Amino acid sequence: MPVETQRIRVLVVDDHAGMRDGISAMLNAQPDMVVAGDASNGQEAIEKFRNLQPDVSLVDWNLPLIRGDEVIATLKKEFPEARFIVITALNDSDCIRRAMSLGAQAYLHKDMLRRELIPAIRAVSQGQQYFPEQIVNHLKKGS
Repeated sequence: MPVETQRIRVLVVDDHAGMRDGISAMLNAQPDMVVAGDASNGQEAIEKFRNLQPDVSLVDWNLPLIRGDEVIATLKKEFPEARFIVITALNDSDCIRRAMSLGAQAYLHKDMLRRELIPAIRAVSQGQQYFPEQIVNHLKKGS
C-alpha cells in the first residue's frame, strides 16, 4: 500500500466570496494541498485559525472588522510558528515591509496568484520565504 503524504492544510481569508472560491478550487485541485477552512473577515479568521491551526494561512490585507495585518500580529503572538502569506491588491512598499516585520513569509499581489500562489504555499509550508521578483523590485524602488 502506498503511504499517503500529508497534505498542506490552508486557511483562505478574503472578504470576497468569489476570490475565496477561486483560490479554494485551485488549491483543492493540487494533490498535496487541501483547504482546511475559509473566513470572510478578520475576526472570523482569528477564530478559524485557533480552531483549525492550518499549516499555511492566506490573508487579505484589507479585511472587515479586523485588518489582515492585525490578524497576523494577533496570531503570531499566540502561535509563533504560524505561517502566513499576504494576498492583496495593494502595491505599497510600506504594506510589504509591515507584512514582513509581522512575520509573514510571503507577499503576493492578487494579479500574481495564478502563477505564484501554489509555489508560494509549498515554499512557506517548508519554512521558506517567498517574495516574487516583482515584490523585491518594488521594495528596491521604495515606492
